[in-house]
Amino acid sequence: MLTLSIIVKNEEKYLKECLDSVKGVVDEIVLVDTGSNDNTINIAKEFNANILNYKWNNDFASARNFALENSSGDWILYLDADERLSGKSIKELKNLIRNQKQEAYHCIIKNIDEVRNRPSVMKYVRLFPNDKRIRFKGKIHEQIEQSLMENDFNILNSSIEIIHVGYSLPNEELKEKAKRNLLILIDEYNRNPSPYYAFHLGQTYGILNNSESAVFYFNKAVTGETLKGEYKSLAFRYLAVIKAEKQNWNEALELITKSLEYNYEQPTNLLVAAKIFFQLKEYDKSNRFCRDAFDINNNFLSGNENSFQAILLDVETIIYEGLNISIQSKDKKTFNYFFEKLKGSKNKKNIKTFELIDILLNKKSFNSFKRYIPEINENNLELILTLIEDYEGSSKIDFFRSLNQSFPENHAFLNRFGLVLYNLQMFNEAEEIFEKSFTLTKNPSAVFYLISTYLQNNKFIKIKSTIENAERTFSGQKEIVARMETLRKKIYPVIKNL
Repeated sequence: MLTLSIIVKNEEKYLKECLDSVKGVVDEIVLVDTGSNDNTINIAKEFNANILNYKWNNDFASARNFALENSSGDWILYLDADERLSGKSIKELKNLIRNQKQEAYHCIIKNIDEVRNRPSVMKYVRLFPNDKRIRFKGKIHEQIEQSLMENDFNILNSSIEIIHVGYSLPNEELKEKAKRNLLILIDEYNRNPSPYYAFHLGQTYGILNNSESAVFYFNKAVTGETLKGEYKSLAFRYLAVIKAEKQNWNEALELITKSLEYNYEQPTNLLVAAKIFFQLKEYDKSNRFCRDAFDINNNFLSGNENSFQAILLDVETIIYEGLNISIQSKDKKTFNYFFEKLKGSKNKKNIKTFELIDILLNKKSFNSFKRYIPEINENNLELILTLIEDYEGSSKIDFFRSLNQSFPENHAFLNRFGLVLYNLQMFNEAEEIFEKSFTLTKNPSAVFYLISTYLQNNKFIKIKSTIENAERTFSGQKEIVARMETLRKKIYPVIKNL
């Protein structure tokens, strides 16, 4: 006999699909409600669930254990309301629960993210025997594994897939969810300062764009001996990205190397590594990491690979980055590899993008860029900017002006736009764009471009204040501060003589 164990609050949006996915599979549904005031209870009644009320106490493990205490099945399958059991996993699930040994099973959790095109795959124990000794631990991101191991249960891998749709939310809703969890996470970490909870705090602060706190907790997480390698790999990747954003490339290299040492099978980490090695002019490694990112990502998407936690990418994101890096590094092998992938992925949604890439790549003439503007997004922007850099034509500046409406806060675009204006000797407009880039993003490159523009416009007083501002902004970044000091020595004597 199999029991579905589930805790809910105001889940009318998701619950029916969840319960439909286990209809005819589970023998009992134990649903613990923590205070719903929508249609959740009525939906549960349609499935003859055993509905239990539970006063919420900011403790997910406590609520889950209450569900276990009221479950009569020989086996427990636990899901959240925004999850569904994959239909192709039903046969395997039924076969496994015929086994009465002391064995529990990891299931593959596929997180769907259609908003940001960043799906992820994780492994968690979701199927285990109903034994009164087995209990969840942790107020949030609760775990059953520790209890199973303490009571000598074997934990085996399975191919059972559970589809999680709860991450497919607009950024603001995702942030609200993170805020709700944050206080419970902090409380749990204060009681139990484990690397596991430090990792989840790092992730939560990352969602909330609080990079300082995220860095603090990820640094705590990576020092823990008990943290799984996959988690350490993701934490080191986040730390590497922060260093890369500050253009501290050598420190970024050290961190991404550690990330890959802990777990190479991470597509997102490999793409970050490709970008870092590209900046360090190690082009062979950069192109290899791009190809590996595509192959490993494809293995995950096809079900040939799984992990305790892996962040995946939209296929075209990797293709565009691979093309961008291979074009700039003149790597024909990698370019051909990704161009074939691009042709293979061509469909109604991206056919105009393919046309634009073909036009720019082969420097074909055409009347207007405007029909292609809607096809340019964050994933393919840098590739398009690389291709148009060498494109000659009077419509080039119009193209950038049109794109400015779509990417008003993207530092890569703003810096490229500013450089186009600068090279056309449109210094006043270039100055405006570089000022905007630096104000919005605090990107180091924008400072040096801005100073060059001020020189052209003879605005020496502004140069002085910009250098001083940059020295304060980048005070912890040795390479940037050193370059500022060099500029100061060259320019200040000129200012004094005016």
